[in-house]
Amino acid sequence: MPRHAIHLGAAWEPPPAPGNPWMRRFGRPSGIGASDRLVLVCEGVADAVWQTATLNDRPLAWHEAGPGILECDVTAMLTDRNLLAVTEATTLAPAGRAPVARAALPSAWGRLSLVVVSD
Repeated sequence: MPRHAIHLGAAWEPPPAPGNPWMRRFGRPSGIGASDRLVLVCEGVADAVWQTATLNDRPLAWHEAGPGILECDVTAMLTDRNLLAVTEATTLAPAGRAPVARAALPSAWGRLSLVVVSD
């Protein structure tokens, strides 16, 4: 099965305050066929980093796909415009810092990608 990864490491909206989620807005990938699946993949994630994650206000059900790899099939959850929000147990955003317009997701969360899996 061919796989194409769209990396989501940059262009995140950092939380304005501790406990708020990091947010990443993105559109539906173009050229997706009816039999294609879309899977969020987090590689190199630190243990117990992800506390909650939602896509379009719906909780994500992660499963381990290997050591340090989490996956979640989001095929049925995607819309034309999407909002991925992630919060972790100990907020990684620096306290007392002015919000940044866009930033890379903290490295402790691993490398996050939206993977298109074609049959």
